[in-house]
Amino acid sequence: MSDGLPSFGYAGAFVPSRSRKKRKGKGGVRSVQPSVLMDRTMEEIATGDWLQQCKEYVKDCLDTLQIKSPEVLSLGLGSPVLSRDARAQLAFLLAVCDGLSIDRTSVSIYDPVFTDEDIDLLDTLRVTRLTEDKRAAYRLRAPTLVFMPHCDVQLYENLLRENWSQAGLPNLVLIANRLSEYADNVPTRKLSVEHPCVWRLTVARYLAARALPICPAYPTAFNNTSIQYARVSDIGGVGDEWWELPLAHAPGAANFADARRERDLPS
Repeated sequence: MSDGLPSFGYAGAFVPSRSRKKRKGKGGVRSVQPSVLMDRTMEEIATGDWLQQCKEYVKDCLDTLQIKSPEVLSLGLGSPVLSRDARAQLAFLLAVCDGLSIDRTSVSIYDPVFTDEDIDLLDTLRVTRLTEDKRAAYRLRAPTLVFMPHCDVQLYENLLRENWSQAGLPNLVLIANRLSEYADNVPTRKLSVEHPCVWRLTVARYLAARALPICPAYPTAFNNTSIQYARVSDIGGVGDEWWELPLAHAPGAANFADARRERDLPS
């Protein structure tokens, strides 16, 4: 990037490692292969009724919006090989897609922290890896389920801004941090200036949200995570000025790099 700013930040506390060295067990090779860890994680999140309940929440949302076959986009996941929580989040996303009969090749995923081992794992899982870093500013051409767990608020703002229109917002179903908490916890002047899309949707209560229940096996992977969408029918009566945005705020490095803190335990 010409401006030198890092692209992705995390609201949680995971610092991905760039090392390509394999972790070794007593025999000099990795004790558990990433694919085995992934299978184990998928089994763990399927234990009990948590996953089925979450699947029903997602399906209810899509039914309400009359969306039958959404596209799927995952951003800012983190490293599923190095991060236990990121692996659980990926397992959840794939399980939801399987439940909705969405082919895994239709799932697009991007995070600049992916290691070579992550790439191998994602290829094995048959998901589509994106290569261009758009800092979450993806234009949604069709109804899309966007999965952005524990990302920085600037990334949510970038995604909303790129789709900020009466035609664009209905395409977005977001599984991410509950955006209304920013309105509750960030000073109004700061939020309205730096993140006007998040502020306008939340302060006017135009955002519908349903929180995911706490996952017993991975409580930190899905905390503060909600299924959210704009109630566009309620927005229909607002004036043109509501859709007019100021020039994009240029975030400092702290909005991205400084948001990366240790959020996970070793696998």
